Amino acid sequence: MIEEQLWAKLVQPHLATDPTIKLPKKAQQGLASALQSWTAGCITSRLETIIGGQLKKGWEIHHKGKDFLGAVRRQEVDVWLSNPDAGLALAVDPKHFQSSDSLNKNWKNGHNDLVAFATNLHERFPLCSVGGIIAFPDWTASKNVLKQMTSICSRSIPRERALNAYGKFEGFALAIYNKAGKLIWPLASDSPLRPSFAFQALAGALVSRTIGVI
Repeated sequence: MIEEQLWAKLVQPHLATDPTIKLPKKAQQGLASALQSWTAGCITSRLETIIGGQLKKGWEIHHKGKDFLGAVRRQEVDVWLSNPDAGLALAVDPKHFQSSDSLNKNWKNGHNDLVAFATNLHERFPLCSVGGIIAFPDWTASKNVLKQMTSICSRSIPRERALNAYGKFEGFALAIYNKAGKLIWPLASDSPLRPSFAFQALAGALVSRTIGVI
């Protein structure tokens, strides 16, 4: 799948080779940028498959952060698509947790931040396809934590109606990788939280609500 291929090319080189090593700040910034590039690349690939060709000029997906005015405040968006015809049509925010301590302490707050991100943007741009990603190594999460994550994150999808603004996403993914840095999927094969499912859902919503309409 394109997700595994682009992960190996873009993200894996930035991951720590030893689980006990904490990435320095500069390396963390490089990893964050790689995750954004991976997200944009995966959605672009899924989108081009749906429309049967390359995106037209003005419909490219960007992965350099940009501020957009939401319903209640300005919001920095890591991965986005915006043009004068559609306004903000796609907004995705990837988050990464490197250690077990960080994941256990912060993933719920990270999810809450993503819910606020989605709500703020959806209330101003109701047709926008909004996605969230939580990335982490498999050794950082116990079975109980994974169960909690899948339960809570699954409640945020799908956002089937454009008027349903609060706390819903068109696509939400858990990006899990092993000690070798390879993207893996240890959960149910049909879970909508799988990156391939989430990116397909985001691309599909983008076509049905903006690209296929304008």
